[in-house]
Amino acid sequence: MLLGGVAAKALLRSKEGITRLRGRWHEVTMDDGQTLPALATLHPAYLLRNPAAKRDAWADLLLLQRSLSAQ
Repeated sequence: MLLGGVAAKALLRSKEGITRLRGRWHEVTMDDGQTLPALATLHPAYLLRNPAAKRDAWADLLLLQRSLSAQ
């Protein structure tokens, strides 16, 4: 789980903003070539300042839960 735009942009090597990156699965490539699934979501500090965005973050957490339950 990538929390916030800075983490998501750095690890995904993307220029897209967090609102475009969140809500779908991505792959993070490690230095050894291994790829890991990653889900970007909003940073907790952003959610404290913008309570209406909690709905989007909750949807991301439900997506994570579904993925973990399927394994």
